[in-house]
Amino acid sequence: MYSHRFLPALLRFVAIAGCATAQSIPAQAADPAPFDLPGPGLRMTVQRDGTSLPIGAVPTLSVGDTLTIRADLPEDQSERFLLISAFLRGATNPPPKEWIETAETWKRKDKDKILSLKVPKGAKQLVLFLVPDTGGASDAISNTVRARPGEFVRAAQGLNQASLDRSRLDAFMSAIQAQGNTHPEYLRTIAPTLARSLSIKLNDACLDRVIQLQASCLLENRESLVLADIHSGSIAETLSGAPTDLALQLSATREAGYGFYSPYIGVVRDVVRMFGAFSSPQFNYLPTISLRRNDTISLQLNAAPSFEKPKSVLVAGMPAVEADRPPQLRASQTEPICATHENPVLPVDGAALIYSTGFARNMMVKVSSATGQTVDLPVQSRASQGGYVMSGNRAALSRFNGPAKARLHGFWGFKRFDGPEFSLQFPMKEPPRIANGQPPLVIGHDNSMGLESLAPSCVESITLTQGQSLRLPIKWKASGDDAIAFDLPLRDAQAGELTLEVRQYGVAEPARIVVRAEQPVAPMGI
Repeated sequence: MYSHRFLPALLRFVAIAGCATAQSIPAQAADPAPFDLPGPGLRMTVQRDGTSLPIGAVPTLSVGDTLTIRADLPEDQSERFLLISAFLRGATNPPPKEWIETAETWKRKDKDKILSLKVPKGAKQLVLFLVPDTGGASDAISNTVRARPGEFVRAAQGLNQASLDRSRLDAFMSAIQAQGNTHPEYLRTIAPTLARSLSIKLNDACLDRVIQLQASCLLENRESLVLADIHSGSIAETLSGAPTDLALQLSATREAGYGFYSPYIGVVRDVVRMFGAFSSPQFNYLPTISLRRNDTISLQLNAAPSFEKPKSVLVAGMPAVEADRPPQLRASQTEPICATHENPVLPVDGAALIYSTGFARNMMVKVSSATGQTVDLPVQSRASQGGYVMSGNRAALSRFNGPAKARLHGFWGFKRFDGPEFSLQFPMKEPPRIANGQPPLVIGHDNSMGLESLAPSCVESITLTQGQSLRLPIKWKASGDDAIAFDLPLRDAQAGELTLEVRQYGVAEPARIVVRAEQPVAPMGI
């Protein structure tokens, strides 16, 4: 038998469970199911000023854009769907009827089954609907959108934001799973960089587990991993004017109002509750997450659709109609980078979406020398390395020597943008030499020494050798743009010749520098 002291709580629970509307349930009482149910797909391209891009490369829409949208359904699709588009122009300004168009996806002719749209002046959002074919369905959706535009404005904004956040989560999960399967020993090194690149909350305790358990641990509670992305302007950034770094910390704390949820969960929960509040006996509105890659939009559902009344209407939020805002990428390293390293990385921060979407495209780096030489090379974003990797044929760099500058540039959607500048170094053409003013070397103790005519970032290793008895690795540090300094451990060396073997990235043979060490001079009178 249950104790009577539990009866009030039990009755309260029954009362809550029996409520018919989602509005009667507190926001913290229930969380939406994860969006892990694959739904139907769409194909979409955007044309602007004579250039056509797939939707996966388009961060925002613009007035005058021409959109081509079709449903991507299986050949044996038995249920007929209407594809309905609705442009919105604000929460208090219902769209005109001509802003809402319908395509019958089962028809043979393209003009009937494909939406060919032009973004009208005054539009701010675009919402797409997949609706089971029912008599009067098109008019019913149109009337609902025009009667309650504010709900669909919020839905378009929230679903688009959640889709972008989900892209970062998926990129993190894919990278962790791939490394966990192929190189689990690298997770300890890669996971923090991945998390920082993609603005993902990292459970550091997972990296203390045995290698075989690290990957699965890092992916636990995946829906609460997403933090606010600096570029995408999500909810956490608007918390009482909090600066971005503080907002990132607040986004997953109880005090910030999300329990232990990220803005991603908060947005999705709000949209699910909102749709539940105005579903009708005819239609039940189901939000979807849009995973956009190339021209394909894969819709992810968090509930199974119904083909009985109330039939399910799938709702997808598209990019907003606004000016493109290329990310303010920043160089996250000020020290020079060796351009002849096997895979030189230009580290950046400021926009996690460069790793999880195709918005940043045709990315290049322009390398310029002090003598006026320039060359453009393609670069690839790598979240696991925290920046852009210089790729392609680097033979054109063989004529560079010494210091150089490199600037990222490319396109953010349709808009050209320039990224940050980096300092590069190339190995010198002339061999390294002993620094001017070097005092004589004396055995029996450590000796300070310097080398010049070197690119410090390109020094791979330095080894001190003497015959067969002495071979010591040397630690060094930069002492200028073309010089390094280090201590020579000559306690166990013998007087005579010693060799410094200097290996540099991109140089096949090491440079060998012969030095001479002397016996210490005995003090006078001894």
